[in-house]
Amino acid sequence: MVLLIIITLLIPDRGLEAITKGDKELEHKLKVIILETEVLRQDGKSVPSNEYMTAEIWENMLKLPSRSGRTKYLDFLFRTSKKKHNKLVKKLEKRKTYEEQLANKKLSPKSLPIEEHALKYGLSFNNIFIRFNDSTMNNFYNSRLIQAIQFGQKLAIDCGYDQNMTKRENQYTAKQLNLLFAENRCNHDPFDIHYVNLNKESELTKMFYKHVPTMFDKEFPMNSHEKSYLDLFPKQKLVYLTPHCREEMGSFDHDAIYIVGAIVDKVNHEPLSLAKAKREGITMRKFPLDRYLQWGSGSGKSLTINQCVAILLDLKDTGNWNYALRHVPRRKLSDTTTVSNNFKHSYNTPESFSSRKKAYEA
Repeated sequence: MVLLIIITLLIPDRGLEAITKGDKELEHKLKVIILETEVLRQDGKSVPSNEYMTAEIWENMLKLPSRSGRTKYLDFLFRTSKKKHNKLVKKLEKRKTYEEQLANKKLSPKSLPIEEHALKYGLSFNNIFIRFNDSTMNNFYNSRLIQAIQFGQKLAIDCGYDQNMTKRENQYTAKQLNLLFAENRCNHDPFDIHYVNLNKESELTKMFYKHVPTMFDKEFPMNSHEKSYLDLFPKQKLVYLTPHCREEMGSFDHDAIYIVGAIVDKVNHEPLSLAKAKREGITMRKFPLDRYLQWGSGSGKSLTINQCVAILLDLKDTGNWNYALRHVPRRKLSDTTTVSNNFKHSYNTPESFSSRKKAYEA
């Protein structure tokens, strides 16, 4: 009876049916997990409040095979919820202080919060400088993407590996795709990126959608396709970048359409991109990492998706591998060779982009 009351409070009947989809075995397992969660809460363990436990979280709890895994997941959710709560409390306190100062007419540049310090002029503190809001900057960066769609070089991100990754790997991939999108649109000459093989019902797409909720809007400059790159671009121009092939990428080809696989392989280390490119008969290349970099002992040579695209952006601008490979994390490299010293010098150079390009061309 107590268990029935707890389940009714936490998950309504329709919510329970939506999670288990009528499966009696899953329903029984979910009830056991709910009781297990309440026992942990009564024992004083790190368990988030009931308001934070959504249907999606219960679905994730069902997928975890062990009790220790569920305990760690609840501890992670507890710490995340506390951070959000503390951030909200600080925001409300700051707002309350500002309103009290405004009511008492004691507003001055020194009494304002740090981010509000500025010269004040005339009526209502009008300023001679234009304030650039986040929306203004977003429109500016999106205008670069619109120009790239019209005139820029195309780049394909293959998102067809979601079924070969675990839930956590899909989360990492979605985060890297978000960083990739942000870094590309901030570049002065961005790629026209096409996210291909993107199934709207896949776990990866749902996680990516949380980072970019406007990705499917018609007016948003983002190209997402459920079709393959073979259906969108000429096959003779496609070059699949995979670290498992033998042939290295010499110079950057401005006429090629490079393909980067959206995959994080922390569990499955099979050469999936190599097998896919061979099966489809596409030209393959890899970054010449060993030629330009001296790797440290015990460090992996794998790069994230956003690091690969950042390398391609710099390589497209300068054609200089020493400069483009600055995006490789320094912790992976050894500082004992001449090659790495040259790399470090090119990484720390204060020269502008134009001067670097002229020096390289000379």
